[in-house]
Amino acid sequence: MNTIRYEVQSGVASIVLDRPPFNAYDDELHDQLMAAWRRAARDSDARVIVVRAEGKHFSAGADMEKEHGVDRDPGAMTPPEEMSFIRNLMKPTIAAVQGGCVGGAQRFVFPCDLIFCSDDAFFSDPLVHMGVGGIPAPIHAWMYGPRLAKEMLFSGMRMPAQRLYAAGLVNRVYPRDALAPETLAFASEIANANAAALRQAKRSVDITMDIAGQHYIANRFAEALDGQPSPFSNHGTRNGSS
Repeated sequence: MNTIRYEVQSGVASIVLDRPPFNAYDDELHDQLMAAWRRAARDSDARVIVVRAEGKHFSAGADMEKEHGVDRDPGAMTPPEEMSFIRNLMKPTIAAVQGGCVGGAQRFVFPCDLIFCSDDAFFSDPLVHMGVGGIPAPIHAWMYGPRLAKEMLFSGMRMPAQRLYAAGLVNRVYPRDALAPETLAFASEIANANAAALRQAKRSVDITMDIAGQHYIANRFAEALDGQPSPFSNHGTRNGSS
């Protein structure tokens, strides 16, 4: 079953989660999502990449009714490797989030350059209350800051988009009906910019973040998962040059 759509229009590739009712991910969606990111990296017509979702929620997180980790491609990327791949794409990337972005679904959004939200969007992570406390902590600490990360992880509470916008953690908040068209309009505008200049701008910011230590985050995430470090960035090898 196709749970991910891939569309290109006016230089913008849209990777669309479409697994009703709540875009909860299983291994099938996960593999299709990464296949779409790899396709976008290779696609010369895709100058900007948007990841978004159909339905009420961006993603309710893992589908707890489906068995995970069974009969997966042995060459499939680990979650830290997936985040590294998306983060290191040399094309601008934008996540458009409506409704809930819960648990592990946040890693589909975190590596993107920009995050646009609907006014009903929220992020949450209930893992502590499921008895799993440490796995997302390194990424949350970097993306939300230590105190907001601890509040989210300790309580499992929802962090509304407006609060994250006020803290500078998401870029824009739109009325729900305006999220998709406004995101695509912005993406189309920057798709017309000089591609080499966009790559250099992105690379410069990413290198600055690595100097501040961002490249260690996926290592810590990998160690929390299985004890195997996985580098977050590699400036010698970049994905999807255009």
